[in-house]
Amino acid sequence: MRHALQNESWKNLLPDSSDWLNIVQVAAGQAAAGAHTVIVVKGQDDNKDAFAFNAPKLDAELVRKLTAAAAALGWKLSAGPLHLAVDGSAFTLVPQSTVKVHARQVARQLGLDAAKATKELKISHLAFAAAEGLSATEVFDGYASGLYTSAVFKGARKKDVQSFPARVTLLGSDVSADAIAQQIAFAKAQVLTRFLQDAPANYINPIKLAEIAQEIAQDNGLKHKILDKEQMTKLGMGSFLSVSDGGGTEPRTIVIEIEGKDKSKTVALVGKGLTFDSGGISIKPSAGMEEMKYDMSGGAAVLGAAHFFAKVKPPVNVVCVVGTTENMPSGNATKPGDVVRAMNGKTIEVHNTDAEGRLVLADVLHYAITEYKPQLTIDIATLTGAVLMALGCVGAAVMSNDQASAQNVLDAGASEGEPLWQLPLWAELEKETKGDIADLKNIAKPSVKGGTIMGGLFLKEFVGDSKWVHLDIAGTGWNCQALGYPSGGGSTFGLRTMVASCMKFHQ
Repeated sequence: MRHALQNESWKNLLPDSSDWLNIVQVAAGQAAAGAHTVIVVKGQDDNKDAFAFNAPKLDAELVRKLTAAAAALGWKLSAGPLHLAVDGSAFTLVPQSTVKVHARQVARQLGLDAAKATKELKISHLAFAAAEGLSATEVFDGYASGLYTSAVFKGARKKDVQSFPARVTLLGSDVSADAIAQQIAFAKAQVLTRFLQDAPANYINPIKLAEIAQEIAQDNGLKHKILDKEQMTKLGMGSFLSVSDGGGTEPRTIVIEIEGKDKSKTVALVGKGLTFDSGGISIKPSAGMEEMKYDMSGGAAVLGAAHFFAKVKPPVNVVCVVGTTENMPSGNATKPGDVVRAMNGKTIEVHNTDAEGRLVLADVLHYAITEYKPQLTIDIATLTGAVLMALGCVGAAVMSNDQASAQNVLDAGASEGEPLWQLPLWAELEKETKGDIADLKNIAKPSVKGGTIMGGLFLKEFVGDSKWVHLDIAGTGWNCQALGYPSGGGSTFGLRTMVASCMKFHQ
C-alpha cells in the first residue's frame, strides 16, 4: 500500500525552476532597457583584488562609471558579487572564477554565482553582458542551475515563479534562437535529473521511477516499455533479480526509444537505477547511509537524456535503458556465496552483495545490446567507491573495449567541461573475475585492489563484441566538487557527456 507521499504527482513536486523554464523569455539582444545587468569582472595576475571588466561590448563610459562606483566603495574581488546603481540602472558585478580550467565550467560557475547573488532581489528582467571567452548559453545554464532548490518536500512549500525574472537577455551575444531553445531543453533535463537524485527513496522507488519514465515517454509520444519482475524472469535476468530479492518493492527495467534523423544507427544509454542501496546482507556502515538514495544517479542521467532528446531530435536513434531496484537485507535477500545465472547464460558467485550495481548492469547491458544492436553502448553508474581513491570527486572514470569509442566519449566530456579519465582494462586482471564454482564472481579478492577496473572487467563479460564505454560516476554524481557544478546534492554529472556523445556520434 502506498503512503500519502507516494500518491503525490512528481510533476507537482518539481522545483519552481522547472515551471520557470517553461515560461521565461530568453533572447539575445544588443540592448536591454530597464534590465538588471550582470557583468563579469576579472582579477589581475599580480593583484587578485584589482579588477577589470570582462565585458567588451559594454559602453566605455558606462564601464568607467561602474569602475569608479565600485572603487569608491572600496570593493575587492574577494568580497564576492557587488550590487550597484548607476544612471538609474541596476548592475551586479560578479567575479570570474580563477580556479576553473575549462571555459564552460567558468561560464557555468559565473551563472551559479549570479543566481546566488540576485535571486532574492525579485528581478523582472535580467541581462547578462557578453564576456570574452565565455558562452552566453552556458552562463544561462549555470544561472538556471542556481535557481534549483532541493527543498521541494517541505510541507509549507508554495510554488512561486514570480520571484524569478520573466525575461532574460543575453546582452551583446549573437546566439541563435535555436541554440537558446536547445539550452532551455537541456536545463529542463537537468532539473529532472537532479530532482530524481535528490528525492528520498521512499518516494523514488523502482515503481515510481518507472511511472515517471512512462509519463515522460507518453507526454512526448515516445515508444517505450516497462519490464516487470515476471517479464524479467522470463528473459532470464537472474543476476539483476538477485539484487531485488531482499527488497519490498519489485524491480523494473525501463526502456525509452527516441527516433533519430538517421534511423540506421543507434546509441544505447544504459543506467544503474538503485533507488536505495543498503548493501544488502553485506550491509554498509550506518554513517552516511541516508545518502544512498543517490545510487540511481546513472539512471537519473539516462532519463534526463531521454527528456532532452524528446525535445531535441538526435542525429541517430537513441535507446535509454535503466535497471531499477532496491538493495535491501531480509530473509529473502541474496547471500554472500550464492550463485545466480545472468541473462547471457553465465553464472556468478555473489561474494559481496554490496557489489550489486554490476549484477544489475550485467543483464541490462546484455538486454540492450541483444535487443537493439547499437553501434555504441554507454553505461553510466555509481559503481565503485574505489573510483574516489583513483580520481577523487573531480572527474569520472572511463573504461571501454574499443579505443575509438572511448575517445569519442572522452572528447565529448572534454568539449562539455565534464572531467573524464580513462582507466585500462588490464588483461592481466581478467582472471580475477573468474569464479571458483561458477563462471564469474562479482568482486575480486581484497589483495587484487584496482576495484574500479575490476568493475569494468566484470561488465565487459556481458557486452560481447559490441562497442561499449563504461562511466563510473561514484565520485562525481553526488555532492560533486567537480568544476562548474553545484557543491551539494545531485550533480547530473554524465548527462552532458552522454548527450554530446549522441549529438556528435559518427560511425
